[in-house]
Amino acid sequence: MAPQLTVFYDGFCPVCSREIAAYRRLKLTTNIAWLDLAGSVDVLRDETFTKEQALALLHVKDSIGAVHVGLAAHLVLWQHLPHLRWLSALLRYSPTLQTVANVAYLFFTRHRPGLKRRARAG
Repeated sequence: MAPQLTVFYDGFCPVCSREIAAYRRLKLTTNIAWLDLAGSVDVLRDETFTKEQALALLHVKDSIGAVHVGLAAHLVLWQHLPHLRWLSALLRYSPTLQTVANVAYLFFTRHRPGLKRRARAG
């Protein structure tokens, strides 16, 4: 069965890995493929974005093949996660909160743990 969502995440980032691990522990009604970009090189073989782009911001591909990036990717993912649907709805319907959340997300991605470790690993 093809996944309804495919989530491309940075397995080098300890915060990102913990977040994904928490999502994976939830009882999901959605079939989600979780692809760690720190793993296989072939993960992005058929994708329209590069590994560098996917490592910079979360990428989520939906069931029709549309790719969502950054905060938009989180909103799509959260729609499919019990206990987080409300957050996705709140941010979608409040442009002010969405702007604040996006600024915070972009700040985090530039300064998140794992960036230096990935640079040292090559």
